[in-house]
Amino acid sequence: MILPEIIRNKLDSLLLEIGGNKLKLIREELTEKYKLRSGTGESLINSENDAIVYALCRMPATYGVLYSLVSELIFEEKINNISSLTDIGSGTGAGYFVFKELFDNLQFRLYDREKNMREVLVKLSDGEVKPENLDIVLSKPSEKSDFVLCSYVLSELSENMRMKAFENLLLCSNKYVLVVDTGTPKVYEEYLKLKPFAEALGFRVKAPCMCDVCPLENDYCQFYARVERSAALRQSKSASQTYEDEKYFYLLFEKCDNKTVQKNIDCKSRVIRRPVIKTNMCELVLCTTNGVKKQVFTKKNKEQYKKAKKTKINELIKGNKGIYD
Repeated sequence: MILPEIIRNKLDSLLLEIGGNKLKLIREELTEKYKLRSGTGESLINSENDAIVYALCRMPATYGVLYSLVSELIFEEKINNISSLTDIGSGTGAGYFVFKELFDNLQFRLYDREKNMREVLVKLSDGEVKPENLDIVLSKPSEKSDFVLCSYVLSELSENMRMKAFENLLLCSNKYVLVVDTGTPKVYEEYLKLKPFAEALGFRVKAPCMCDVCPLENDYCQFYARVERSAALRQSKSASQTYEDEKYFYLLFEKCDNKTVQKNIDCKSRVIRRPVIKTNMCELVLCTTNGVKKQVFTKKNKEQYKKAKKTKINELIKGNKGIYD
């Protein structure tokens, strides 16, 4: 997944302004800050150069994850009946540019508490959008939107702050709330705590979970998107590979028409691991309404075998007895 050319060109111009040596130094400093202080709710972007380096090194991956995920949600979950988007923690605009490309005539409401991030987004959008200052822990937007996005924000907060922020996300949504973060065991554990809280406020998990209670034991769920590794990131890491697999976890919540949260019983399974392909055999790990199951396909059934080999992680598979029935 590649950033739109116009955004890549603007980021290249910012890279020239900073210079390679300064880029590498700031990236290393930011990486260290996020390792040591993420989860405290502290502000970690303290200058315009910090925000520019963040955009150079993280925006391609964030854009790739969101584009891949939202495209899949549009197709599999039929998320297309929205007219407005609120992006909380809009950062340098990855979410804005993804939704702008995938949806027509959306009304955007963008918020971020970091002044330097907001200013970089204004530059990258040529002033098309002007994100507002808002700390989602302390307050919520005055207007509601059909779709509320919050990516790579909640894991930066303490648990008490996270729950308050999440409550405000739900309260400003008319239909959907999508939270996305890094694909780690810690994020997975933190995000599962959001599910019962959301249900109490009239929302249900629409994706990726097929069960009310996660059936995984001593394990965790993650997804991935293959994304472009930007020239800036390759330069700052002294790396040559042009892509990387960005691991992420997400929860999509849907507002219910009534206060009864319905269980997902539409006879579907979700692929939660990369297909394991061996000689004449392909194995899929599926999250189903009856728990996590493994399903093996062999060359004895050529059509099912071919389909299974092409299956992607996070894909929804229909069928009662087995996939591809």
